[in-house]
Amino acid sequence: MKKAIMATVFSSVLLLSACSGSTPGEQLDTVLKDTFEAEQEYRDVQSELEELEQTEQATFESIMGLTQEQQEEVDAQAEEAIASVEERLALLETEKESMSSAKEEFQEIDTVIEEAEEEDVKADLEALKAKMQERFTAHSDFVVEYEELARLQKELYEMLKDEETNLQTLQEKTVEVNEQNTAVQDAVTVFNEKTEQFNEMKNNLIEKLQQDE
Repeated sequence: MKKAIMATVFSSVLLLSACSGSTPGEQLDTVLKDTFEAEQEYRDVQSELEELEQTEQATFESIMGLTQEQQEEVDAQAEEAIASVEERLALLETEKESMSSAKEEFQEIDTVIEEAEEEDVKADLEALKAKMQERFTAHSDFVVEYEELARLQKELYEMLKDEETNLQTLQEKTVEVNEQNTAVQDAVTVFNEKTEQFNEMKNNLIEKLQQDE
């Protein structure tokens, strides 16, 4: 039930121009830097999320190794797992807020596009904007899948606390959880691909703008 951590983040390649804001390259530099900084909390929670997921997985495996005679211990560990889910969802909210702030910051690229004089530069900036929007959409899709996974995991942990739950029901719920985990993994993959594509487009555009200055 592990989730691949969303390890790919967009990189901020700064031009570090002496005079800020006078050229498309310098304006883009500012937008990218502000967006990158807005995503700081998103980056910060990744390792904590991964640690919680790994600990929770170990707890689940421990529960499955217990017997019916150890129901008190099952209950205690299941409560720990439920608390872990809640903690992960709280971190996810932080992540969502960070990405929302980044999305707002990135809207400043509209000014860069509007003020760019060369049509090919405008087109490149529009393409970069579209790719970043795809990236934000991919993250929103991930959030939906992750929240559904958390819901199913909580249901599973609650079932473990119920002594009346039979093995077949547990197995069926576990299959649901694993299938949803695959959906989460797929969403992570798409997000990482969009991020890598954005980074490549951004680096190529910055190189082009630097050559033109």
